[in-house]
Amino acid sequence: MLSNNERLLRSDMFHGLNEDTARRLAALARRRTYMVGEEILVEGEPGVHVIYVASGVVRLTRTESSGRDADIRVCEPGDFIGEYVIALGGNYAHGACAGASSELVLFEVAELRILADKCPQLQRNLLKISARHLLEAFDGIAGDRLHTAAQRVANFLLRQCPEAAPQATFHLPYKKQILAGKLGLGPEALSRAFAALARCGVDVKGRTVRIENVVLLRQVC
Repeated sequence: MLSNNERLLRSDMFHGLNEDTARRLAALARRRTYMVGEEILVEGEPGVHVIYVASGVVRLTRTESSGRDADIRVCEPGDFIGEYVIALGGNYAHGACAGASSELVLFEVAELRILADKCPQLQRNLLKISARHLLEAFDGIAGDRLHTAAQRVANFLLRQCPEAAPQATFHLPYKKQILAGKLGLGPEALSRAFAALARCGVDVKGRTVRIENVVLLRQVC
């Protein structure tokens, strides 16, 4: 495990660990591949794993009383899921499913907690991961409060454009349903945002996006 996933070893969880602790932590890791749409976690069930996304896309969801699901976060390679159960215990606060074929690394909570109890640096690392998720949640709330759906989509599209390019053509990195969840939008709101941005020269066909005037699109934001 120490040799076949350099990205995991460079992640926040392994930061600053001595070689012995890093080796013991890596020995806890179990790899598993999930296919598109496959359930990974069930909201409300006991939290038994902390998960690292090695490849693919994972959708985190919450379910309201009517049974309707909503995406609350889209996790990509390098992200951790469920680290809060180390400190809080209890059940998962969300569900999770694979938005694409995904390779995940699973750490059993009970074993990880035992190792963390013996290693203050690992405790700090887990706290750092949770703190980063908290700040990302703040950013998401601010985006909801400060930006319209069209502005959120425009900002995302601009991040895909080559620097200083007057025009751009690219493929969306996710299916539109996943993109909507990433931006905190429903699929219908995403479609309306694309329609509104068409007036600014944004043409969307399937997952292919063409931006006629990058400067004009920036003015939307």
